[in-house]
Amino acid sequence: MKRALAILLALGFLALTGLPLAQNKAVPSRVGFIDAETVVQAHPGYPAVAEIQKKRDAELKPLVEKIKPLEGKIASGQATAKERQDYQVLLEAIKKVQDKWNPKIQAKLEPLIKEVDRVVAQVAKANGFAVIMNRRVAASSNLVVYADPATDLTQAVVEALKKLKR
Repeated sequence: MKRALAILLALGFLALTGLPLAQNKAVPSRVGFIDAETVVQAHPGYPAVAEIQKKRDAELKPLVEKIKPLEGKIASGQATAKERQDYQVLLEAIKKVQDKWNPKIQAKLEPLIKEVDRVVAQVAKANGFAVIMNRRVAASSNLVVYADPATDLTQAVVEALKKLKR
């Protein structure tokens, strides 16, 4: 019984003396921001993605030019049955083009985003940040109404990405 009481007292003492030590550990609590679009575009592999996007946009351009005037007529209620039908055909054509190109773009973009995420995490840890948010999303959703410019890690991440070998 005395032995059990001695063990409990020793454990209690350790818990009490160890608690302040655990609280002194430096835990990052800073929140930072990046412009995610800028960061992804700074990746050395991004030009390959941009090239595919350019091809997609070139294929979409004539379709978009044809559909714009029809959108105006449909919105105002002045479109004929033929124009509404043409509009539907163009919408389907646009969707086909997007369905053709988007998987190609995504296949090239996905590994870049994973690598960007890894670099963002490294830069954040090195600078004592616990959370990094997309500046545009945080601002447009009103999640963040003000952030000190010193919390923007965009340029630091861009510099780290420049060091990647491609």
